[in-house]
Amino acid sequence: MDDPATAPAPEPAPSRAGRRRAAIAVAAAVLAAAVAAASWLLPPRPAPAEPSWTVASWNMEWFPSGYAEPRPARDEARRIREAARAFRRQGVPDVLLAQEIRDVPTCVRFLDRLGDSRLRLAICSDFWFDPTNRGLQQLAILSRFPVRRSGYERWAARDFVHPPRGFAWAILDVGPTNVAFFDLHLKSNFIPEDQDRERQTVLNRLKRELAARQLLGRIDEIAGPGAPAVVAGDFNTALEDERFAEEATIRILLDAGFRDAFEGIPEADRPTLPANDFYPPATFDHILVRGLPPPLARSVGADIRTSDHRPLRASFPLSPVHPAR
Repeated sequence: MDDPATAPAPEPAPSRAGRRRAAIAVAAAVLAAAVAAASWLLPPRPAPAEPSWTVASWNMEWFPSGYAEPRPARDEARRIREAARAFRRQGVPDVLLAQEIRDVPTCVRFLDRLGDSRLRLAICSDFWFDPTNRGLQQLAILSRFPVRRSGYERWAARDFVHPPRGFAWAILDVGPTNVAFFDLHLKSNFIPEDQDRERQTVLNRLKRELAARQLLGRIDEIAGPGAPAVVAGDFNTALEDERFAEEATIRILLDAGFRDAFEGIPEADRPTLPANDFYPPATFDHILVRGLPPPLARSVGADIRTSDHRPLRASFPLSPVHPAR
């Protein structure tokens, strides 16, 4: 039996504050253990989205009148508002290659209605049919990226083949490198009623093929051999459409190292020109690329009432480009 004189004194009971601190520490430890255990059961947190940029191509159909001749100013202003509103809802791209837009003032008015202060006019063509007849179907490139150089050129005729219009181009500073953009609107499939249908069908094809060969000869001269490049616009032809089985327009560019940004998606599943009373649906609009990484996303937009064509878009990583193959 302990001597009462030497027995240890009893420990004082913990205070209310001490008991509260102990309880909080235990609860925190239990919570930390639960969170650690649950983290094994939860799906992994998605990685941050990879920085990217988007290019779009859109045939705007005789914009802003919608016809082969100008319309009253009030009607054209309304169409500009409608087109900008509908296009903005689908997402404003970093680069837009537009076809069938009338002139620089029309580009400026469309840009103003888009309301994106970063998007600027890089180039608008000024093709004339003859010294007294200025074309109303011009080409324009709009860009958020700095413009290094830009211009436009007419197609050259050869023998009896006279391709209409030409192409517009711009070299843009896209993040880590420069990318050359080429905007096209190749010969349509329209045949006047008084013309021989078979002959004119062949002639339209020859005009598109001649334009494609001329463009291929200029791309490296403008952008540099093997430099990253985008060729987009209204080609008025398709690879998988049996009506154009004998045509080489797109294959000329693919055989030279370009790739279809929509590769792997059948053309029948992505028509850019809806059916009408005269023609079946068609995929006439294309985005071809060289020296870029595979696209992160690609889409064909919804119908926009001001045009008979649907816009198409492709997004690419904002990363070092791939060498051209």
